[in-house]
Amino acid sequence: MKKLKVLMFGWEFPPFNSGGLGVACYGLTKALAKQGVEVIFVLPKKINCSADFCRIIFADENPVDAEKIISAAYLTPDQYGKVTRQLFMGARGLVDEVVRYGLLARQIAEREDFDIIHSHDWLCYPAGIAAKEVSGKPLVAHIHATEFDRTGGTGVNQQVYAIEKQGFETADRITAVSDFTRQKVVEYYGINPAKVKVVHNALERERSVQNFETILNLSGLKEKFKIVLFLGRLTLQKGPDYFLRAAAKVLEKSPDVYFIMAGSGDMEAQLINQSIDLGIADRVIFTGFLRDQNLARVYQMADLYVMPSVSEPFGLTALEALGHGTPVIISKQSGVSEVIKNCLRVDFWDINQMAGKILAVLNYPVLKNTLKENGAGEVEKITWDNSAVACLNIYNEILS
Repeated sequence: MKKLKVLMFGWEFPPFNSGGLGVACYGLTKALAKQGVEVIFVLPKKINCSADFCRIIFADENPVDAEKIISAAYLTPDQYGKVTRQLFMGARGLVDEVVRYGLLARQIAEREDFDIIHSHDWLCYPAGIAAKEVSGKPLVAHIHATEFDRTGGTGVNQQVYAIEKQGFETADRITAVSDFTRQKVVEYYGINPAKVKVVHNALERERSVQNFETILNLSGLKEKFKIVLFLGRLTLQKGPDYFLRAAAKVLEKSPDVYFIMAGSGDMEAQLINQSIDLGIADRVIFTGFLRDQNLARVYQMADLYVMPSVSEPFGLTALEALGHGTPVIISKQSGVSEVIKNCLRVDFWDINQMAGKILAVLNYPVLKNTLKENGAGEVEKITWDNSAVACLNIYNEILS
């Protein structure tokens, strides 16, 4: 029986990733390979990256266009934020690169043999559209976050919105990472609900259960203080300012707590100043962007992980925290709440309730252990294998 071949366009891939998009692409691609699917994974720029479960192609190796792609790909989150701000001010940069990726994708699609196209997020939609135009093969548009999520619904960039909308309209099917995201695609982009299928993200156990020795110089903290963790981009979408305001309220009741903010982004300077203004700067640690061992260690150190996102299409970090045995509090405005039940939920804006639930977990060991043990058991069932089967069903439905 002939293997199904998928031409997949992505923007990042571990270890060169700035967030959950690359992690999701890795997990899904690996699981699809286990299902017998042959994946040709295309990235915009050549990096020292390989995988034994898929063939990776770098678009800028294409001899048809020798001009280098503008190097916004594989930026750190804070660098990415700067490029995005330039885009909002009308500067050339990220959109130019997205368009260039689409031109190079056309050449790749002409020479490769495949059955279906799969493009991740707006950055890759022009590439997917170009490949469909050249090959006549069906296109799946995978949406991990909409422009309304990234901006909190204010200051939506019309160029990005137009690219997203074109991608949704051109695609034969749309896969959304949650029903939360599916509803946004339907409501804000005018897409027929029947066209949008939900494929939840998952946790790759092999990458999450490693037990590392102390990496960060924070181990002494753990012996004397309780630790509450925020991990994610320091941007409006992730709600780090609400986390700090809740932290101030917690410290009024329990001064024996440290708050770690792991990540980087365009709000970093603002948040540092906010911690000073709130009078809690001596209890807040900004670590910068973490990955691999440092990331695993900070999850394991924390007594509690808080994800206060303003608008979170999914929220892989909540699964990662549970996979490391750390209980979680998540915002009600997140897609991950559709797949995990053993957690506490709070509206991102309700800092009083957020502080109250943080204190409850820190002060009541029975609650903490119940969330920890039941949550860890729950995430074991949330696998990329299930997500891959869902994607495979979508492929077969389109191709039948």
